[in-house]
Amino acid sequence: MGVVAASDDGHVRLYSQGLTKVYWERRLNSGVYASLVVDPERQRVVVAGTSGLVLCFDLRGGLAWSADVGAPVFATPTVLSAAGLLVIAAFHGRCLGLDLETGARVFDTRTPEPWHAVHGGTAAYRDPYASPVGTPEGNAALCCAEHVLCLAPDGTELWRRETGHAMKASPAALWETGEIAVCPVDGRCLFLDSRTGEPRGEIFLGAKITGSPAVSGGLLAVGTVRDTVSAIDIRTRRVIWEASQGAPRSYTSFSVLPGGNFIATAADGNIVCLRREDGRFLWESSQVLGLADHQPAMDVTPVAGPDGRMYGASYEGDLYEFRFQPQLSRNH
Repeated sequence: MGVVAASDDGHVRLYSQGLTKVYWERRLNSGVYASLVVDPERQRVVVAGTSGLVLCFDLRGGLAWSADVGAPVFATPTVLSAAGLLVIAAFHGRCLGLDLETGARVFDTRTPEPWHAVHGGTAAYRDPYASPVGTPEGNAALCCAEHVLCLAPDGTELWRRETGHAMKASPAALWETGEIAVCPVDGRCLFLDSRTGEPRGEIFLGAKITGSPAVSGGLLAVGTVRDTVSAIDIRTRRVIWEASQGAPRSYTSFSVLPGGNFIATAADGNIVCLRREDGRFLWESSQVLGLADHQPAMDVTPVAGPDGRMYGASYEGDLYEFRFQPQLSRNH
């Protein structure tokens, strides 16, 4: 067992538990910004580079396939398991579907441009920025410019909904209610019917949203740039609890621990854990290791596995492994 990690210098490595050994190492032709994607059915890992090169490796580091999508990829792709499809959001208004077995291109769809593109906005090409997500029906929902799109596995546009504001946070699929939750930068959380795109509800959270939400046990955790966190009951669409810390730093995401609690890399660079039921603060990580010229802040979304290990990393090039404290028996 181990962990696969990619870096800004284009390297992809499989580390042992404890990060003491590198089992294999490969390199792309560009840096890697998007999170790696696991294809569990084929036991493979997909890596998308900022150059647009997408590589698929088996767990021994062998190359299964490669594809060049022709546009920078910064958003994490998503897997539509039933269709055997990898859905990629790429800059310059592109959404592509690749066959997970071979890497063959299934579709290449243009997405709406940001409103300022027609006025020569210099950053207009940096869209879509958010990651797509699979819907309960097996389709892909994508936030791009000021719109939410739903695409079938063959690339057919099923519906489109305009929100009026840009979206940097990735959408969340609410399987229990058949909805998609999207969070524009204006501080709203919108609930859309995943089949039709029709609005079902809306909550205003009071501040800009750039971090992606996550779902656990019927609660949707959404953070704002003010570091506040709101947990919304996905059935009643009411805020169940609020916390004054623990929101994901900009352009990262909440993660969910195997036990159901929420974690995120907060604005100060530490991972913070909030209890799912009531938002109570449970713990905060520390990367103060006493090393010379060491910057302890982390920058990326944390990843936790069922084996009691959690991983985080920084733009400084540091990769961290954390272990959870064993729980004491109730008899002690």
